Amino acid sequence: MKTNKMFIGLGAAAVLGAAIVPMASYAASDSKNVNVALKVGSTISLSLTGTEISPSIFNSSSSTDLTTVASVTTNSATGYSLAASTLSADGALVDGGISKSISYVGSSFASEEEGWALSVGGTYKDITDGNIINDLASSSAPVDGDSTTIGYNFKTAGDTVSGEYSTTLTYTATTN
Repeated sequence: MKTNKMFIGLGAAAVLGAAIVPMASYAASDSKNVNVALKVGSTISLSLTGTEISPSIFNSSSSTDLTTVASVTTNSATGYSLAASTLSADGALVDGGISKSISYVGSSFASEEEGWALSVGGTYKDITDGNIINDLASSSAPVDGDSTTIGYNFKTAGDTVSGEYSTTLTYTATTN
């Protein structure tokens, strides 16, 4: 009887072992991949203070300076460039009523008797492409509220004809 019980115990263990092993060896599986990607587009915003530049010069041989602060925010990995374009092809301030103008003189402002120019950090900026004044400010990385003070520099000569001279500037911040 001891032998029978032993065989029954061994038989039960063998049946349980056989039942467990085949289940593990017959298990099936399947795998699939999901690619997860996030695209973040470049954004840029520009704000300006001092959007009405209108000095009055009453004396001959006078000069005056006013400013605009341009603030740029961009998430572009390559940064931004800031430029201005003028309404007139050569940047001149024009008085349509008297058909006279005051020239945009750019980097020659200091040596001119009459004219106007934009400056950044004391450096006068030239018109480089038709009516475009490039290189007012730039960055090669993302920025948050990068501020640039742009100076408006005006100079009249003793014989500058009285009148109201104007042009429109359009500032454009562009991602690089």
